[in-house]
Amino acid sequence: MRKFIKGFLIFILSVFVLIAVADFLWINIPKVQARKNIDDINLYARDIDEINLDENVKIVGLGEATHGNSDFQDLKLEVLKTLVEKNNLKSFAIEADFGEGMVINDYIHGDKKDENISKVFSFNIYHTKEMNDLINWMFDYNQNAKDEDKISFYGFDMQNPEKSISLILKFAKENNILKDKNLDERFSFITEEKYSIEKLKENEEILKEIKSNVDTLSSNDARLISRAITNVLDSIKYYGIDFNDYVKANNFRDKYMAENVNWIGDFEKSKGNNLIMISGHNGHIGKKSNFYKTMGANLKDIYKDDYFIIGTDFYKTIVNINEIVEGRSRSNHSFTSADPLAYSARKFNGKYYLDFSNVKEGDTHKIINSKINMGSLGEGYSWVMKLMPTSYRIKEKPADLYDAMIFIYYAKPINVIEQKGD
Repeated sequence: MRKFIKGFLIFILSVFVLIAVADFLWINIPKVQARKNIDDINLYARDIDEINLDENVKIVGLGEATHGNSDFQDLKLEVLKTLVEKNNLKSFAIEADFGEGMVINDYIHGDKKDENISKVFSFNIYHTKEMNDLINWMFDYNQNAKDEDKISFYGFDMQNPEKSISLILKFAKENNILKDKNLDERFSFITEEKYSIEKLKENEEILKEIKSNVDTLSSNDARLISRAITNVLDSIKYYGIDFNDYVKANNFRDKYMAENVNWIGDFEKSKGNNLIMISGHNGHIGKKSNFYKTMGANLKDIYKDDYFIIGTDFYKTIVNINEIVEGRSRSNHSFTSADPLAYSARKFNGKYYLDFSNVKEGDTHKIINSKINMGSLGEGYSWVMKLMPTSYRIKEKPADLYDAMIFIYYAKPINVIEQKGD
């Protein structure tokens, strides 16, 4: 019996050792394979300010491989500046609630500066110096621009309707809409730290009634408020979904985000502006996902080649990310993508731009049209992820997802500015 128990324990220990070795190789072999010289990458790597768009492009999508790296937030501003200078870009939209975008837009068209304006956002991933720099660059730009050249800011998400409702109530009061309905009292629950979506749903019909009144007005402000109401109504539908159904929930959100982007494009076009820039996670702006229909896929259906997608990736990262464990907040964790194109960024001061349409036959062409490892991190971390590279790497053909990419060799973490309630 002792021999049997000893043999059994040795067997179990051997299995654990084999699993550990296999996992080590699973994680690290791709990293080693990615560290190679791409023969002709020098022919195609460009600086960010060398982005060159075709005249037909109506929407430029800039993705981010993670939400928790400062480098990808810096890229928003770097690409925005380039497109404003070279392509007369006048509108920018981000993966944030529509109403929050309206608040930021009012701010950048105002005259009072706030060095911590990013506190407006519900998502604390945007409570950073980099986002303050982005918004305040737009503020400063508008201070010196003619009215027809001023830049506008939008949000295209619909998960946090509080700011939208505040703006709707303000507009209704200013325009004597349903003043007999005690709207402020009816929607007072919105000011609660945690409100029930059921209370919002109880007021769905009154929101539709407000919208009917708003739609009789013809101003641009009325059009924006009408769209804000649509977003609140979409939010009610969204939170009525069973979130255990991952595919359905993501299909819904990305479909409605695409509709918002399309609306923003039409709204800007009515003002004479034919180009907008949008920014969100790679998983939203890309052409496809293996699990759901992305916002990018929806936009491709509408705009075809007029939607130009710039994805991003890192080789190494220390990312600031939400802990899944209850009671913990955000923390920093390191990952490696095993992307050979991102590894090449070390040759170009850590960063470069690659337009796939410029890449001809050769090593680079072969790689962008082959399935390679790329980094992709969302907003949830568990220690198990360190053992499962598929939890932070996707294996796809870059050209199947994007029209161009920006590669970062080493991506640094964001430093979240703590706000009340974070």
